[in-house]
Amino acid sequence: MNRRLSALVRRDPAEVQGAYFLLKGLLPWLQPKRVTRLTGPIREGWLMKTVGGLAGTVGATLLSAHRHGRVTPELRKLGIWSALTLLVVDVSTYATHRRRRSAVFLADAAVQAALLAAQWYACSRMPVVIDARAGGLRDPSRYGAGEHGRWNILPGESRDAAGNRDIVAEGSMSSFPASDPPSYMG
Repeated sequence: MNRRLSALVRRDPAEVQGAYFLLKGLLPWLQPKRVTRLTGPIREGWLMKTVGGLAGTVGATLLSAHRHGRVTPELRKLGIWSALTLLVVDVSTYATHRRRRSAVFLADAAVQAALLAAQWYACSRMPVVIDARAGGLRDPSRYGAGEHGRWNILPGESRDAAGNRDIVAEGSMSSFPASDPPSYMG
């Protein structure tokens, strides 16, 4: 494997997919004639630009998330589903349109398959972080948050992540500073 390909493989898939999708999305807008020369005649120019705009938007989002270090599992899944969608479109276009059987569709399908596999692998290696308050626990009374976001607990009790009462030792209230008493003290 040469150096450039080796360096590309070691990069974050969100960065690689973001750059590829951004380039793929800008090309129909900047050079539509080149796109039609590569893929064959396209009857709906607006559709080509719409798909390009959507691909560019996904690419810009992935690049921005990578740049700021905020590639979440949801963004990885966006990359996975986007690559899968374009893979299916490329393969079906190549298989059904005999007039437009361009090798570009198969090459793009291979790139989409590689991006899909890389994002899938990266998503499977991300640590799982569970926010106990998310999901069905949005109602503050269910997980014990009182007024102003404080925990509504009485001496000798607390609430676990599911909002159930959890009996604790009597000395646990010593963690409250005197200047910020719990809401039950009035």
